[in-house]
Parts: sequence; structure tokens; C-alpha cells
Amino acid sequence: MLKSLAVSVLARKPVWSVLRRRALQNDPLTLLCYHTLGPDQGGIDGWTVLRVSDFQAQLADIQAHYDIVSLDQALAQSDSGPRPRAVLTFDDGDAGLYRHLLPTLRETPVPVTIYVATGQFETGTPFWFDRVVNALQHPVRIELADFGTWDIPAGPEKARWQVLGSILQALKSCDPDTRETLADQIVAQGTPVSGPALGPMTKDQLSELAALPHVTIGAHSHGHELLDQIPLDQATDSIARSRDLLRDWTGQPVRHFAYPNGNHSAALGARIKELGFASATILEERTAPRGSDPFALPRISVGRYDSRDRVRLRLAGF
Repeated sequence: MLKSLAVSVLARKPVWSVLRRRALQNDPLTLLCYHTLGPDQGGIDGWTVLRVSDFQAQLADIQAHYDIVSLDQALAQSDSGPRPRAVLTFDDGDAGLYRHLLPTLRETPVPVTIYVATGQFETGTPFWFDRVVNALQHPVRIELADFGTWDIPAGPEKARWQVLGSILQALKSCDPDTRETLADQIVAQGTPVSGPALGPMTKDQLSELAALPHVTIGAHSHGHELLDQIPLDQATDSIARSRDLLRDWTGQPVRHFAYPNGNHSAALGARIKELGFASATILEERTAPRGSDPFALPRISVGRYDSRDRVRLRLAGF
């Protein structure tokens, strides 16, 4: 309660204006990372699934204070002019973007970059992390031999996500084959989703979204691997494969890349540059100052449980 009160006070205009002015004094670029959008009622409860009305409210707030620009525009401009610049990005390629982002962009045509991990598009099967979230929407005890036991509570939402998030983090520490096996064991113990689940768009849906003139398609690897945990040549193949498939599916040039989970290294950045990309983004809760490495551009993550005040403060560097 005290934390919520502090956030509310700091987000009020007099204090927030001072914080924001300080954060923007050297004209940094603000990049936001979303994942997918869901309905206001029902749907998947997970940090990556922002309610569409919450996104629309955030979008209006951002438009009031920033020029929303494409990633190409941001990289080409030496400064922002009278207003700071913001770039909106979405990771993975979930079907919620087709259901909810597409109509939003038709009503409010702002530039966005959608980073697509292509492997799930070929198979039609969600990546392991989405399968786990889909399976743990109801109270259940998850028992993984020699690995751990978790009790998924009935609610509230944020409390359930804290447990679910700890499971995802634990699985990320495993090698890829073990991770897939454990994810399958979790799904077997969970409950099937009755409504729309997390999972990829179809290729036709991706093409329809990519056809909007203000949508940029970026690569996000083929298998959503943690690229700094696999051999560099294997990571290179995954990056190049996602780029080539997206070119074929959308007819767009694919010039931008996002590291899955933000995992990156200098060697990966150099390899991505060699592949002809113009940028690569990571996940760090800060803006990108002038002169930032274009192959390690930080993004601020925004999720379902971030209030409007909390988002405003994070944009102000607090």
C-alpha cells in the first residue's frame, strides 16, 4: 500500500514533470517493449498480456508527450526537435496482436515495430513459455521431480504471476532440451485453456498486419533461443533464418532485431551487424542516450500489472 501511494504521489504532474525533464535533458530515445494485447474481460492472465484498453490509454498518454516514430526514423534523426521521441515495439508475434493491435492501429495509425520469432509460425505450436502460461491459468500444484514444487494460487492476478514468473525464470536456467521436457511436464499437470490461448498468428495474419504502412517487421530469432547460451554459429543461423523467413512471408526488408529475453553479448552484436541489420534491442529499464550502441539499444518493458502511474514514472527514469 505504501509503495502504491508513493507511486501515485511521484506520478502527479508537479513531481513527474521535474523527473521527466531531468530524464530527457540529454535528448535520449525512449523505446518501449510490449509483448501482446488481450481483451479487457477474460483472456489469458499473464504479465505479457496487456489489456487492450490499458494499451490505448497508455498510447494516448505517450502521444500527449512524445513524438512516436519508427525505428528507422529514430536511427536516422540526430535529435528529436521540440518533443522527445518514443518507439513502440512488440515481441514474439502472438495472435493477440492481430486481434487487438491491428484494429487499434487502424484507428490510431502510429508507427510500431513487431519483432517476430518465426519457429512457432512454422509449427503452429506456441513456444515453451507461452505453453506454460496457458496451462497455469487455474490453481494447481506443479511438481517437477528433482527440480521444484510450486503452488499456483487462485489470485489475485499479480500474486499468481509472481509464482508463475518464478517457474519461467527457473526453466530459463536449464539447457534447451531439459527446458522443453519440463515445460511439457508442467502442461500435463495444468488445465487446458477454454478460450483463446497464447500462440502465434498465422502467416496470413502476419502479412495483413505487416501490410499497414506504419508497421515495421523485425526479427526475433527462429527458436526464441537464449542466444548467449548457445554456440555463436548456431545463434547466427537462428537469427538469419528468422530474417529470411520474414522477408519471404511479408515482402518487407527486415533490418532490425530484438534479442530474445534481452540476452546479448558483444559477439552477438558484431555478428548481427555482419548480417546487415541496422539495429538490435535489449531489455533494460532505461532510455537510450545519444551515442548508444545501435546493436544494444535498451528498451523499457511494459506489462499487464504496470499501472498508468508506474509507466509514467518509468518513462521518467524513476
